[in-house]
Amino acid sequence: MKKHFFKKFEFEFETYRLLWYGSTGGSDFTEVANVTEKIKDGNYESWHREWQKFAEKLETRASLFTEPQVVGKAYLRASRYYQAAEFFLDPHDSRKRTMYDKSVTLFYKGLEKIDVAYVTHSVSYQNALLRTVFFSKQTPESKGTVYVCGGFDALLEELYFTNAKYLTENGYDVIIYEGPGQSDVIRNYPLPFDKNWNQVASVVKEFYQTNYLLSEYTIGIGLSLGGLLLSRAASLDQKLYDRIVLYNYFPSMIESFKSSIPTFLHRYLTKGFPDVLEKLISYFISKQPYLNWQAEHAKWVIGASSLNELLVHLQELSEEIAYTRLVTDTLVLAAEKEHFYPSKLAKEFFHKIPAENKKLILFNKSEHSTDMHCEAGSGYAANDEIVEWLANRKNKD
Repeated sequence: MKKHFFKKFEFEFETYRLLWYGSTGGSDFTEVANVTEKIKDGNYESWHREWQKFAEKLETRASLFTEPQVVGKAYLRASRYYQAAEFFLDPHDSRKRTMYDKSVTLFYKGLEKIDVAYVTHSVSYQNALLRTVFFSKQTPESKGTVYVCGGFDALLEELYFTNAKYLTENGYDVIIYEGPGQSDVIRNYPLPFDKNWNQVASVVKEFYQTNYLLSEYTIGIGLSLGGLLLSRAASLDQKLYDRIVLYNYFPSMIESFKSSIPTFLHRYLTKGFPDVLEKLISYFISKQPYLNWQAEHAKWVIGASSLNELLVHLQELSEEIAYTRLVTDTLVLAAEKEHFYPSKLAKEFFHKIPAENKKLILFNKSEHSTDMHCEAGSGYAANDEIVEWLANRKNKD
């Protein structure tokens, strides 16, 4: 991938992530480009500081405007810039919660200013309340009901920009929801990721299908790690959805972890590191900023206090159940230049799952505009394909 903003991959990718929201009102190219010019490449404090400064500037500017559409759209963009500001902060850094709260508050203020209709509901799950947001179709007839969940580091409100707005414009009722390990749930309860995601998805779906007159043609979409969670959910409960979209496919967590560490250490991932080696590896990780961020974030959202404990939990998040039980119609999206795992794993997964109606799209720059994880940077590449695939309802009518 040619670098346009930063040499460091994590900064380049997160910048593309911001541009991903541009087509749905979550960012502006010149605003993003202007901020990136001020950030010191690879410096996490600089990343936080510059995004916070600009988010605050944009929020202040918006508060002085008088036209609701102008104010609301500025608030929506500022909400994503606050998300960027919180992203690389340590889970125990109090600023992370402050930035998160700002991003959430401004998102809903923005929707209200521009008169976007939405309804929020909290759904009980174990000892937590799962926040959900319902966006109604913008067409006379509904083409179906879509349930969207994020992944490893997504925020609930982010899903409006990645999928919900586009899908409602194309005739779908959309519910975005958070689960264990995500957004408010990990911050307030705190409840870590749950291998039984079918139970999470089921309580959300049951609530909406019971309380609203929604289309019974249901679709699940999972972003990034959400793709793995969704494939497991549909495998554990084969009647959960009529169709699912893995946007993108994500492999077993152990397989993903292999991409971050030297090959000679792979043999320890299933049995754990010896005590001395665990200490050495932990020290090595602590000196690699992005690897350390990944490890610390993983321990936070998975619910582990050590590297070996993390490995135990990661083994529970496996895709193997899908090899024999994933029979739901499945659209598998993957990127040719995937950075978080070898892209060949997506092809192998696709061929192994028993679903009769399945499709694999491997994004590359020869046929598409993006070849990055989750098609970051493009609000259209994946969504166009999703809508076209959903319109082809084989054996559903």
